[in-house]
Amino acid sequence: MADAAAAAGAGGSGTRSGSKQSTNPADNYHLARRRTLQVVVSSLLTEAGFESAEKASVETLTEMLQSYISEIGRSAKSYCEHTARTQPTLSDIVVTLVEMGFNVDTLPAYAKRSQRMVITAPPVTNQPVTPKALTAGQNRPHPPHIPSHFPEFPDPHTYIKTPVSDELGLQVLTTMPG
Repeated sequence: MADAAAAAGAGGSGTRSGSKQSTNPADNYHLARRRTLQVVVSSLLTEAGFESAEKASVETLTEMLQSYISEIGRSAKSYCEHTARTQPTLSDIVVTLVEMGFNVDTLPAYAKRSQRMVITAPPVTNQPVTPKALTAGQNRPHPPHIPSHFPEFPDPHTYIKTPVSDELGLQVLTTMPG
């Protein structure tokens, strides 16, 4: 089956292949995305009537699908930025597809086809935890005369003078540079 070919070809992604699993979260993300695309290609081949496919064929079709999706994203982003927006809209994608020669009128019929295969979502990988900055002391709330949309006060150690004793027991006032 095409699914078996996709599972066998999953190691041949654009990242390093081998028996050792990657520990880099970015590599894991790209590998999971690549495997999902291989499953999609395999299911499309099955829908088209293929009972089996060679690993190299599935890999080539996966690469073509990935390039096509990337080009749609790049073009939609370009149309979005051309109109001074930061988020692409559906109309940006429709214009991109039309510009690439795709007949968007066929999409509703394709989405409603009877022989389509439903692919489950890939397992969610844990996002890398962003370390929190060290805090010293309690952040003060805004006084009533400062609007609440202003940023919070910084940590107190950045602006409060702290008495410290030196080796001779003398009191010295220090401030953090800021």
